[in-house]
Amino acid sequence: MGTSGHAISPALQAAQQRLLQLRAQLNSSRGGDAGQQASLFEARQVNERPLPTPTFIAKLPPHLGWESAALTAAITAAVARTIRRTQASEPAQPSYMQTAAVSVETAVSHPPALPQTIKLYPDLAIGLLQREQVAAGRLWLLLQAVDVAGCGWVDETRARQLFTGKHGELRFCGTRQLRNLLAQGDGVFWGRDNGRIWLRSVAKVAFALEIPRLKMRPVALPVAVLRQGIGTVRAHLYATFHSSRERAEHASGPIARATVARLTAVKPRTQRRYEHKARVKRQAQFAIGAAATTESFQARGWAQGQAAFEFKDFKGQQGQRDKSYVAWQLPNSYVGPHAQQSKGRQKRINRTLTDLFMQGMTGNGQRTRMTQRFFDNGRSAAKSYLRNPQQDHYWRGAGNGRCDKAQLKRYQLWQVMESCDVK
Repeated sequence: MGTSGHAISPALQAAQQRLLQLRAQLNSSRGGDAGQQASLFEARQVNERPLPTPTFIAKLPPHLGWESAALTAAITAAVARTIRRTQASEPAQPSYMQTAAVSVETAVSHPPALPQTIKLYPDLAIGLLQREQVAAGRLWLLLQAVDVAGCGWVDETRARQLFTGKHGELRFCGTRQLRNLLAQGDGVFWGRDNGRIWLRSVAKVAFALEIPRLKMRPVALPVAVLRQGIGTVRAHLYATFHSSRERAEHASGPIARATVARLTAVKPRTQRRYEHKARVKRQAQFAIGAAATTESFQARGWAQGQAAFEFKDFKGQQGQRDKSYVAWQLPNSYVGPHAQQSKGRQKRINRTLTDLFMQGMTGNGQRTRMTQRFFDNGRSAAKSYLRNPQQDHYWRGAGNGRCDKAQLKRYQLWQVMESCDVK
């Protein structure tokens, strides 16, 4: 008989009997109820001390009691947790409190490591020098180094601790100076809102500095340099120009100080001071012309002035031994202290700059095109000479191509195709 006076049909009783038989067969195949009860009994003991049996187990129906494998596994896990809490020295906390404690400890005790170098485009470095924004630009570069996750913002409190704290990793100024720099660079390098410093992208900063295009290869600027005096920072920003012009197999081509001054807005006297402070290496360059005669000396003297002199080849490296040639000094080559990096997103940044200048202030000034005079080999120099024979074309002499930064040669020799005016 069922509950509430309802009778169970014979078919349902037969089905229940069949279900009980199948459950008994399954238990026997797994080792029987005795083995399962024994395992549960062992699990319910802690150091040979029995734990209290949950009272709700006895009230469960047979198909949800100790014969249920799923419920048995759940109860076993709950008993194991109770064992660990009992053995612990302090009371257990809820799971959500434990998770929060672990996350807070990780964020405070183990912050992400700051990078040793930062990627810098020399066009931006020169723009900072030209627009006299070195102080605020340094802070922008340091904020980029702090933003390791690349989320685009830095908390003002954390920035104050890093840059002005007594034990700050990137301390370089005081609290008042940091406040002045944040106000100076607001709208150019960053924006401030809700206690956060929102960093502007490279393209927007270049647009604010009126840089229409990034042309030079980026370099790796050490973060430690940005913590030094403002004079050292200026010197390294200038040195990125020379570091970007290098090539993997040899030093950069000769470049006059007047040309460097026109491209960087740094006067020659200041160039020498920056090169000494940033440890930029210089290398003298000389060109070897025709055989030394009275006519060749006069022709070259009109073009080179006091830079022309007689070069005598004692070892016979240029031709016949002990033969004299007309030679003259070329502008120096330079080796910067920074390692070059891949261009990465430089094309995308230039496309963004093009869009910004098209929407904003695009001038109609004409660009000055520089003609190349120095080449790595004679074939390239000859091709260019056929198109423009009105100027001298130089290429590196044999054995002068390789360059080692550690052991830089005192000078290099260049061969020349003289212009038709000199001939």
